[in-house]
Amino acid sequence: MKTVIVRNVEELLHWEAAWKELMDNLEYPEIFHTWEWVVAYLSHLFSKEQQLFVVVVTDEQQCIAIAPLCITEQKIKWLKVRSLQFIVSGTGETNSFYIHKNVHYIKVFMEIFKALQDHKNEWDWIDLHNVQSQHPVTALILQACGSFFDVYSTTKSMTPYVNLERFHDDKLARSRIKAIERKERKLKKEHDMKLEIHTPIDQRTWSRFTDMHKLRWTHSLFGDENTMSFYRDVISKFHETDNAHFSYVEINGSIASAMLTFCHSGKVYLYITSFSQQYKEYGVGLILLNRVMEHYLQSGALEIDLMSGAQEYKFFWSDTVRLNNHIRLINHGKGRKWIKAYTLLQMNKNHIKSLLSKTSGTG
Repeated sequence: MKTVIVRNVEELLHWEAAWKELMDNLEYPEIFHTWEWVVAYLSHLFSKEQQLFVVVVTDEQQCIAIAPLCITEQKIKWLKVRSLQFIVSGTGETNSFYIHKNVHYIKVFMEIFKALQDHKNEWDWIDLHNVQSQHPVTALILQACGSFFDVYSTTKSMTPYVNLERFHDDKLARSRIKAIERKERKLKKEHDMKLEIHTPIDQRTWSRFTDMHKLRWTHSLFGDENTMSFYRDVISKFHETDNAHFSYVEINGSIASAMLTFCHSGKVYLYITSFSQQYKEYGVGLILLNRVMEHYLQSGALEIDLMSGAQEYKFFWSDTVRLNNHIRLINHGKGRKWIKAYTLLQMNKNHIKSLLSKTSGTG
């Protein structure tokens, strides 16, 4: 096996074919790992202050693993920390190292971490966000890195999902869904309502979708031009392959709720929903979600991903979750006590707050 460190976008472009071939041979493929998603991110959201540090492992000319990392300088209190982290951040992604499904995971994994260890003078910690609990690489990071690093981990969020190979109608929260259906009937009775599910992307729907999101959220992600450019780019790429769609509810000729969905490797991502406050009493967002779920439950997909977040309504359809972990790796040795102390506080912040509140409550 041979390991290469890719340090700039121009060099990375030479690995396009190898990257795409590896994506076709992952045990747990994700849309966020695709060449299209990563390159769109690099084109629009990657900072000039960041430096690529992509670890590529090959065996007899075949790419068998990629660690999609970069080096970012972070200012923490009085410290400046050189953080080795995943390239893609802030797009709802799940992250991991990409390892070919037919190779020995531990052998390849150790090659990656040997390369990271060989360059340990270039970074202060490895900060891995949104690493999902069920991915086999996650267990390797947590269990196999102790000889290289001090390992810290905490769960940051959860992602509800529906595995359609094991799905049964009895899993649905029928009483909650019936309440949504009653609101839909009321809406139809009082207004001219139209539903479109799994339709191609068009400019009218996109404009209304982003406008509703900006009106609803003060710090909408669509308020930033670089982020808008990223989504235009990535949606265009997946639209070309019929893997990006809108579903929407139209009331009296105007779109009142819209959902952007992506499809990849048998998985449907219910990515973002926007809705108008004008029809809040009817729950137009839930009406749309219910109809979207009806469609995709019968679509032949393998899984429906409801995206990160533990909102109650997601569990009307899902009873399974994946945990999203934040894992930090710090080199053994002297001179690291301050960042280790900071990490312990950061990773246990919620637990410490809980203990302090209980203590003050008993005082």
